[in-house]
Amino acid sequence: MSEKILEKTIKEYLKEVKAKLPDWLKDKKEHKDLLAELEEHIWSKAEELSETGNPTESSVKLAISHMGAPESIAKEYKRRGTPKVYITEEMWPLYTKVLLIVFSVIVAISIATRIVFDLILGGELFIKVLLSIISDIQGGLVITFVIISIIFVALSMEGYFPEDFKSKKDLTKEKLLAETAEEKGWPISRKTGKPLKPFIKPIGEIIGGGIVILIGCIFLFLPFPTDFLDAQFLILLRIFGALIATEGALDITRGIIGNRQPSTHQLIHIITIVVKLAPIPLMLILMNQPEIFPILNWDDVTESFVHIGIAPEFYGLYRNIIVLIIVGSVLLLAEDMYKIFKIQNYKV
Repeated sequence: MSEKILEKTIKEYLKEVKAKLPDWLKDKKEHKDLLAELEEHIWSKAEELSETGNPTESSVKLAISHMGAPESIAKEYKRRGTPKVYITEEMWPLYTKVLLIVFSVIVAISIATRIVFDLILGGELFIKVLLSIISDIQGGLVITFVIISIIFVALSMEGYFPEDFKSKKDLTKEKLLAETAEEKGWPISRKTGKPLKPFIKPIGEIIGGGIVILIGCIFLFLPFPTDFLDAQFLILLRIFGALIATEGALDITRGIIGNRQPSTHQLIHIITIVVKLAPIPLMLILMNQPEIFPILNWDDVTESFVHIGIAPEFYGLYRNIIVLIIVGSVLLLAEDMYKIFKIQNYKV
């Protein structure tokens, strides 16, 4: 039999092997090396099994059978990874990250849509809207949990690793990051074994904190005419200003500390959470006393602004808006909580 026919037989076998390989391997250069190595083994085994010392049709077919079925060869590469339940340990961090992101989006969308369309525009009772939000979130979380879990089980069975979803550009960046981390002595993640980037940008924190302090000082010192404003409302404004300025000072403190003392950063975030929660009682006062909120009108007689207050028919809308602000403030605490857990990885 001519060598071309033998080559065709081997190529057809290799084509079947390639078709059975997991997709993550097909996208890499390694699959070409694998197929080339298999072809070399087949030729070598065919020569060994041939009585003449030269590959024949029967020795090539026998050599191919020794290599095993294409499915069995591909199966070895699908076993890549360390089993953990039905999802591999390598895919588990990405799995939990995707769940967290999707769950957060579902919660945010459910809260936002219900509050805007039912509470503010629809005028529904807050407790009724809250129950609707909980129902929406429960349904959404169950469905997405099932779908995402099935996807990641399938990916684990195919032998995927998180890096298989990254481009060459991203992998190059990670390599440079590892080299930089080694030079600068950055900490290594306990979970992934990869270097961790600096968890804050000191200059950005200092500049941002300075801007926040400036805004707080405007509310605190009120550098504009206040004669037409309610006295109780002015007190609330000044308290708001003091809290805002305090939050800015905490940001500056974190910037000055820099990427050191992770425990101190965690403590500052805890204090920040308390500072962010402090305005809620003030918001409740505003909610229960709509008459002190400044609605101004220009008086042609006195040629100045006068306080006319909110019309009683708009009290419901006013209170709903404040509830929305309170809910938004509470949701924003998630950022500080996330940073507290993230900084834990830097304790080495």
